[in-house]
Amino acid sequence: MQSAPKSRPGTFTVIEAVPDRLDASPAVPRRRWSDEAKARILEEAMTPGANVSVVARSHQVSPQQVFAWRRKAIRSGALAILSAKPEIQTQSFAPVEVAPGDGDRAGGLEIVIGDATIRVGSGIAATLLVEAIRALRSA
Repeated sequence: MQSAPKSRPGTFTVIEAVPDRLDASPAVPRRRWSDEAKARILEEAMTPGANVSVVARSHQVSPQQVFAWRRKAIRSGALAILSAKPEIQTQSFAPVEVAPGDGDRAGGLEIVIGDATIRVGSGIAATLLVEAIRALRSA
């Protein structure tokens, strides 16, 4: 059994090592995003109603990366966040007037919005009525 060679004091041995990535290595090289690509992704992520996680996944980016880009853009002044509160849609209610009913229309409903009238029977599904009112309001 041989022992390792002992070096003399004041001498050293040079070991040459070449780093190499293993084939089975889970390491993935870093992606480099152009400023234009970052701006496109940020613009998409900041549209009203957008979900940052969904936008990030659609571009194969982690949501944390998108938030970091946004933070950096805000600090650099490249992105201005509106300080105004988001516009909140308020609902208004139409005045309800109970008219004396006749026996034939018992259980029915009449809704007047502007110059349009919706008359429905008691068997209508609530979702259908809501859709009809929305369609009338948007017309």
